[in-house]
Amino acid sequence: MTSNFVVKRLGYLFGIAAIAALLALNTSCARADYPRGQFTGYVMNKTEDEVTEKIGKPSAVDKSNPDKAKWVYKDKTFDPDNGNKPDKEAILIFQRDAATGKLKVGELEFN
Repeated sequence: MTSNFVVKRLGYLFGIAAIAALLALNTSCARADYPRGQFTGYVMNKTEDEVTEKIGKPSAVDKSNPDKAKWVYKDKTFDPDNGNKPDKEAILIFQRDAATGKLKVGELEFN
């Protein structure tokens, strides 16, 4: 009877450990929403309104220059070519479009 109790306890502990490992894995994957290529496709040559509609609001905005804007998204992207390592930041550089006069994403940096 004692060995049966030990086997049940070990099974219970292994089950708890497996659940904890799955939760930790799920939490780490949930940090970043988009692979770099998909994110780039969503934002390049898009206006501020289009980016906000597709990706959401940025973590930080710098509009100190009227012809440029810099938006920073934190923990939003990951690098599939580097083991899905999350990027700390995706930085969008908006530039004034000569044809429309609107700010559009012209550059993108991942850090």
